[in-house]
Amino acid sequence: MYYCPKCDRTIPKERLEQADRELRQQFGITKLSSLRCPVCDTEFIDLEKCKEGGAENVGKSRK
Repeated sequence: MYYCPKCDRTIPKERLEQADRELRQQFGITKLSSLRCPVCDTEFIDLEKCKEGGAENVGKSRK
């Protein structure tokens, strides 16, 4: 799972390729392929590579 800390949003790795293809076709946006948020251009964080417990804060600002 990839996480944008600025937008506080996640995208599953399985969905990344399909979403990248859709954004390219509809809007010409190519940021997902370089693992950057298509909304704010912040570099995604790979939650699988975070220290144990580090992903627990994901989504707290939206709750």
